[in-house]
Amino acid sequence: MRFKNSLRNGSLAFLGQIITILMGIVLRWFFVHLLGKEYLGVNSVMESMLMILSMTELGIGTSVAFALYKPIDQNDEKRIGSLMAFYRKTYHLIGILTAVVGPMLIPFMRFFTREAVNVGSLNLIYIIFLANTVLSYFFAYKRTLISAYQQNYINSVTEDLFAVVKYILQGIAIVVYKSYIGYLLINMVCTLGTNIVISYICDKKYPFIKNYRSEKLSKTDSDGLKRSVVSLMYQKIGAKLVMGTDNLMISYAKLSLMGIYSNYSMVISIISRVVYNVLYSVIGSIGNLMVQPDREHKYRVFEEFTFVAFAFYFFISAGLSACLERFILLWAGDDWLLSPMVTFVVVMNFFLTGMRQPNVVVIEAAGLFNRLRMKAVAEVIVNLVVSFIFLMVFKMGIYGVLFGTTVSMVGVCIWWETLAVHRYLFRMSTKRYTYNYIGYVVTAAAGCFISYFINRAIPIGGIVGLVVSGLASTVVFCIMVLAVYGRSRCFKYILNRFERRIKG
Repeated sequence: MRFKNSLRNGSLAFLGQIITILMGIVLRWFFVHLLGKEYLGVNSVMESMLMILSMTELGIGTSVAFALYKPIDQNDEKRIGSLMAFYRKTYHLIGILTAVVGPMLIPFMRFFTREAVNVGSLNLIYIIFLANTVLSYFFAYKRTLISAYQQNYINSVTEDLFAVVKYILQGIAIVVYKSYIGYLLINMVCTLGTNIVISYICDKKYPFIKNYRSEKLSKTDSDGLKRSVVSLMYQKIGAKLVMGTDNLMISYAKLSLMGIYSNYSMVISIISRVVYNVLYSVIGSIGNLMVQPDREHKYRVFEEFTFVAFAFYFFISAGLSACLERFILLWAGDDWLLSPMVTFVVVMNFFLTGMRQPNVVVIEAAGLFNRLRMKAVAEVIVNLVVSFIFLMVFKMGIYGVLFGTTVSMVGVCIWWETLAVHRYLFRMSTKRYTYNYIGYVVTAAAGCFISYFINRAIPIGGIVGLVVSGLASTVVFCIMVLAVYGRSRCFKYILNRFERRIKG
C-alpha cells in the first residue's frame, strides 16, 4: 500500500507539474520582456523578505506531521483531532502575528530596492505579498493532514488546477494591461482559492476532526511537540536565513543583477518544486514506515530512496549543465546571461541540495529534530561569513555569494545530517553510506562535465540545438548509470519492483 500510494502521489505530482512548468515559463517570458529587470529584482527582494518573515511558523507544521503518523497508523481519531485543533489555533495566531509584524519591515525594504527608480507603489507591492502570506496561515494547515494520510495527490492536483487558472489570468494582466499589481493580486486570489478548496476537501474526507476542535493535547503530545518545535525552529530559521540573505546580498550588490539571476533561480526553483513534490509525495509513506520496528528493512528502503534521489538529480543536473545557458540565451537573450562559473555553482548547489533530501525526509518523518539544533546555527554562521568575505573582500560578486552556500552545505549540512540519521535512527556506522555517496557525487560530476563539453561542441543553435543538447545529456546519464550502477542491488530492486507493478 505504501508503494502504491507513493507511486500515485508521485505520478500525479509529476504530470501536473509538467503542465504548470510550461505555462510558468511562457508567463515568465512575457514578464521578462514586458516588465524588465527592475520588476524581477523587486519581485525577488519581496519574496526573500517574506521568506524571512515566515520564520514565525517555526516548524510547527513538520512537528505536527510527525506526531500524526502514529495515531493515523492506529486509527486514533481523538488524538488526530486534538493535534489538528492545536495546529489550527497555532496557525491562526501566527497569521495574526505575521500581519502585525510584517509592516515593520517596510523601512528595510527600501534598503534593498534603492535602485528600483522605475517601480512605483513599492509599499503596496509589499502589502500584497504580506497579505498572501498571512491568508495562507488560516487555511493551509489542513494540507498536512491530507499528506499524513498518504493522499498528497489531492494537494498536488488542486494546486496544479489553480496554477493553470493563475497563469492564464496573470498573462492577461501582463500582456494586456502591463500591470504588476494585477499580476500579484491574481496570485493572491488563486493561492487563497487553492487553500480554501483543499480545506473543504479535508473537511469532507475527515469530518471527525470537527468533533475535536476543543480537544486539548495530551501531556505526551504536548511535551513532544514542544521539543520538536524548538528543535525545528533552528532548522527553519537556518534554512530561510541562508536562502533569503543570499538573495538580499545579491540585491544589495546590484538590483538588476538580482533580476538577471532570478531567471536562473526560476529554472532551478521550478525543477526543484517538481522533484520536491515527487519525492515528498512519499513522506507520508516514509513516516508510516519509520514507526515500524524492522530496522534492516527501513535502512534498505532508505538506500533505495537515496538512489532514486541520486538518479533524479543526476539526470536533471546533466540536463542543466548542457541546456541552462542555451535556454536562457534562447528565452531571454544575451543580456540575461551570467558567467559559466555561475552556471557551474548553480548546478552544483542544486545537486548537493537534492542529495540531502533523503536524509531531510527521514529526519522529518522520524522526528530527529532535536539532534540538529546546532547544525542550523553553524550553517547560518558559515554561510553568512563566507558569502560576506567572498562578496565584500574578494569582490567575487554573485558567484561568491552562491559559493558561500556551497561551502556551508559541504562543511556543515551534509555530514551532520548523515551522522544524525545513522547514529540515532539506524544505529549504524556511516561508512557504507559515505562510500555510496562519494560514488554518486563523482559519477554525477563526471556526467555533468561531459554533458557541458558535449554541448559546447554542438554547433547547432536555437530550439533544435537545445533539444539536441538535452538528448545528448540524457544519453550520457543513461550510459553512466547503467555502466556504474546497472548491477547494484538498488538499481535491480527498483527496476524489478516497477516491472511487477506494470505487469500486475
